[in-house]
Amino acid sequence: MTAGPGGRYLVPVTVNGAPQTMLLNTAGGITTLRRDSADAMGLHAIDASRIKLLSSNGTASEKFAQMDFQLGAIHFPDLQLIVMPKVGDGTPPFVGSLAGDILEHYDVEMDFAGRKLNFFSKDHCPGKVIYWKADAYAVVPVTLQIPTPDDSRRGFRPYSPRGSHINVPVTINGKNLTAALNTSSLPSTMSTDTAKYMFGVTAESPGAVPIESPDGDPRHRMFRYTFPSLTFDEVTVSNAKFLIYPNLTGTKDPNNDFRTGTRIGRVDDGFGGRTTIGLEVLRKLRLYVAYGERKLYITPASAPQAATQ
Repeated sequence: MTAGPGGRYLVPVTVNGAPQTMLLNTAGGITTLRRDSADAMGLHAIDASRIKLLSSNGTASEKFAQMDFQLGAIHFPDLQLIVMPKVGDGTPPFVGSLAGDILEHYDVEMDFAGRKLNFFSKDHCPGKVIYWKADAYAVVPVTLQIPTPDDSRRGFRPYSPRGSHINVPVTINGKNLTAALNTSSLPSTMSTDTAKYMFGVTAESPGAVPIESPDGDPRHRMFRYTFPSLTFDEVTVSNAKFLIYPNLTGTKDPNNDFRTGTRIGRVDDGFGGRTTIGLEVLRKLRLYVAYGERKLYITPASAPQAATQ
């Protein structure tokens, strides 16, 4: 892996024989391409996907493109990926996000200090995964988002929850909740509703640092807040910094229709607003995601290797 914008990690891939880079995004349930990147590569997005992908920034897409995709020695000759609208100015140095729907085919080690993303077979003895020197480690259960009955990449039911987020139990200031690992964000995140109703924290609380709203709307205020402790099993991180944000999922979706059978529920309701653990915490750790066991093994980060001459 290489260093990307904001200290995030980029992974080398090959798309239709051409080398590209993708953002490692464990908080993304589905691997995606940006629309501008797909256009630049000559890929023609088709507006006929049977799933709708909703982004936390409010965008939505049912467009997809098919390509020959390679990740190291892993080869998908006709992979279909959702194509998402570009958000913001500038051109990021990656064509899309590498997410859990591809990662979950294997066990995955994330060595942030060594900048390595290693893939292993799921076929191994339970618990026999930590091969590096570690005086102690924690083990927590992993919950993945439930897939639809059709587990192929072609033919999902419309608007069905689909993804492979790495959701794990954590304890924040003595409160137990579930959080998703998020390698695409430097800060950890929490919705304003969770902060208010679970912890009594608002933008007016002592220690809250207000920042600009994500869409310029003063009603959608964001702020930073530091919680004294964040614990995975027996591993505790002190002074965990969180970005507290409004849940805008679906706000830019032009087809946010009402669900059949109800006059008040919309198809985007119930999405977004998750608590996530970002790289400010994760880069202090070395992780082994045993997708086959549905467990996450956690050790302190290994010391970076010295550069060779």
